[in-house]
Amino acid sequence: MTTSTALWLTNLTRSAAQAKLPYIDVLVDATNLDFPLAERLAGLHPPAQQDAILRHTPEQEVAQVGPWLLRLDNSNAEHQQLLTDLSNCPRSHQHLLALTSPWDFLELATHLGHCTQAEWNDGQSSGLLRFFDPRLLLAVSEALNPQQSWFHAAVVTWHWRNRDGEAQQLAGHCQRSSELQSPLPVLRLERAQVVHLQAWSLAEHYYRSNDIEPCDYGLNKQETLMRYLVHAQQAASREGILDLDQREQFVDGWLKRNAMGALA
Repeated sequence: MTTSTALWLTNLTRSAAQAKLPYIDVLVDATNLDFPLAERLAGLHPPAQQDAILRHTPEQEVAQVGPWLLRLDNSNAEHQQLLTDLSNCPRSHQHLLALTSPWDFLELATHLGHCTQAEWNDGQSSGLLRFFDPRLLLAVSEALNPQQSWFHAAVVTWHWRNRDGEAQQLAGHCQRSSELQSPLPVLRLERAQVVHLQAWSLAEHYYRSNDIEPCDYGLNKQETLMRYLVHAQQAASREGILDLDQREQFVDGWLKRNAMGALA
């Protein structure tokens, strides 16, 4: 069932209170965001703590149009109105990820920036890990191995609303920043982790490019359809299907055989 903005914000406030925090931190992905974020931030009184987290990374040149970390005061009406409006903006499930964290704000921003950087192919390849897209946070978290639990070290709880508008949360692995290795290790992904994340990426591309809906396969939730799409992409990879047209045909057939009529 879709979670209303009012109920979702109530849950955030409750989570912050349980963590004994007077604020909520939010990551806002400004990429293609249909919201006047810069103008609204400039008009806040008092100003909210804010940082473009890619400013601490090799992608610093595009930091302004990437993910922004905001610390919004739970007792400030202007801050809360901004959070409400962000929650109600178009496609907010793609742009808004909330978290509770006791860390110093700049330490948190630096840590989250570090978490955007990944390497694979034994360090020969590197790129941006878009965990700040709420649609991908769970996939990224599922891919991590136990030695990479430092990824969640700044977070008590993550919060977002999924593709179906339902409230979701994920426990972090909160530690003091002083307890972590310094500097933090590179987030190096092994082949199985890369394959897992590629399946999610391919599933998302298929979902967008084919304009499909859950009802097309007898399902009633978008998140359920995405899970089936991921499994279908993994099956295509096991079959060694690389040609894009053949892969799309395989995925469609796999969905019709395995998802049609399944309970969501």
